[in-house]
Amino acid sequence: MNRLRDVLKDLDPKKKLGFAGFFVAIIFFLFIIFLPAVYILSYVWKAEGMFSEAVIQAVLTSFIIGTVVTVINLIFGLPLAWVMVRGKSRVSRWLDNLVDLSLVVPTAALGFSIYLYWGSKYGVAGLFGLEDGIISKGIIMIVLLHVVFTIPYMIRSIAASISHVDVDFEEAAVTLGANPFTIFRTISLPLFKDGVIVGSILSFTRSLSETGATMMVAGAVSTAPILIVGLKQSGDIPGAAGASIVLILSAMAVLFMAEFFLKEKSIHFEKVYPDFEKSLTKLKPIMHISLAIFFIVIVFLPTIFIVLYNVTSLNFFFSSILLKSLAISFALAFFATLINLVFSAPLAYLIARNMFGLGRVFDGLNEIVLLVPTSALGLSLVLYWQNVFSNEFLILLLTHLSFTFPLLLKPLVVAFKDISHSLEEASCSLGASTKTMFN
Repeated sequence: MNRLRDVLKDLDPKKKLGFAGFFVAIIFFLFIIFLPAVYILSYVWKAEGMFSEAVIQAVLTSFIIGTVVTVINLIFGLPLAWVMVRGKSRVSRWLDNLVDLSLVVPTAALGFSIYLYWGSKYGVAGLFGLEDGIISKGIIMIVLLHVVFTIPYMIRSIAASISHVDVDFEEAAVTLGANPFTIFRTISLPLFKDGVIVGSILSFTRSLSETGATMMVAGAVSTAPILIVGLKQSGDIPGAAGASIVLILSAMAVLFMAEFFLKEKSIHFEKVYPDFEKSLTKLKPIMHISLAIFFIVIVFLPTIFIVLYNVTSLNFFFSSILLKSLAISFALAFFATLINLVFSAPLAYLIARNMFGLGRVFDGLNEIVLLVPTSALGLSLVLYWQNVFSNEFLILLLTHLSFTFPLLLKPLVVAFKDISHSLEEASCSLGASTKTMFN
């Protein structure tokens, strides 16, 4: 804070006005996003059963699922992002249009759709004449659900970084005789490392926090968010708070350790294996077929299956209840998106440029919010806002802001980091103010 005051003293009035937007964004983030999301941590002295066997088992289950989902997303999401950005065929454009489909489907509907697809006779099992689904409710179906739910975050984060990689380096390697796989491994991958890290963090945290859809496919398996919902519904608020606190603190510890070992180290692949890597290039058709099967069978069809299943029940689509719900959902989405855009852009720039030395601080605070599972987030928001607001729409809006703001902020930070400092320095040397340069 002393450093911040010293910086402000040295600024002239016009520059202070230009920086006002950044401070408004900071205030918004602290009091509307961060504090309500972590308010549940203040119940640490009131919480009960924090280290009970049920809580520890549920947290471990959530961590295992989140890790497996992140690895799967990385294996398939990285090449899919590369094809989407660098591919020049119509397939790349279709992939770009369809990759976010699972994000627009309500989570409960997505969970039911995936259950119908994998776990009922109406889905894949019907192709083989089976009376039961080919996968039962449990760990495997949860992993499949979380892959569908989280892979857009992985693909979009990596794609955003790939799009900013200077192709001149790759073209230079081509002229020197390097094969495509060697170029990707030794030149391209280190340049979009940040996108891979951000995508992995988002995949892990979204998997860790997913609640509504998971309850549709969990069966007897109890993840930490499901346990929290169960305790809350039974009226055991101290128990729900205890489970939430253990999950949040455990996730924070794992995330910060991962970031320390990943972000502080650069990726170096200095050794080259010409013959082996040339042979891998020949497997490119097989890789493309595998990616197509994965995206269509594991991601796309399970997402839209509920629509195919209900296509004959068109009367439901025009029911008054559904239309009213859709109107409320669209209104919430519109206002939440608008507010998020206004406040996330300046804060993302502040983090990317480490303005006032606060970049890492707010990046860390944002990642803490990302770690709060939706079930714990809902409980925390109720406890925080219950004595302030009574309007249901406003509370829903605040809830949506807390959930979506960190998801928008993360990719924006990566995008700003990829913008060359020289462009900003040039605009400043020509007399542009901070506000003009930012716009």
